[in-house]
Amino acid sequence: MAENGSSSSPHVTERHTYRGFGRGEQAFGLFWLCLGALVSVLLEVVYLGTWIGKVPVPYTIVIAFLFNMVLTRTGLLWSKNFAVALIPAYAWTAGFFILTMWVGVTGDQLVGTNLRSILLLLAGLAGAGWPLIRRK
Repeated sequence: MAENGSSSSPHVTERHTYRGFGRGEQAFGLFWLCLGALVSVLLEVVYLGTWIGKVPVPYTIVIAFLFNMVLTRTGLLWSKNFAVALIPAYAWTAGFFILTMWVGVTGDQLVGTNLRSILLLLAGLAGAGWPLIRRK
């Protein structure tokens, strides 16, 4: 302990982000975030047309915003480079557009041609960008 009675270790409430990982761990972490983003966009598109009774409830729009925010914040833990931290958001966006074009491949339309689909895309992009705006 120091003379004033305090220890030289950091205070318990201080934030600390571990940076002792290698490039392989970083790539593997971002891979799992991308996989989560792809599963997320698939589920968000599938459940976008949810109705409760006679009322449409597109709750997946809110989920897209919040989950993409979490993906970007987690990506920022793996890299301080914004382009690298946004890799899961790129995967989510690519997944959305692949599902949009899926009708040309199989004939099954997964992403509807309606306002909810546009709001889902905008909410996903806004959620992914929000942690970057807040960080500046």
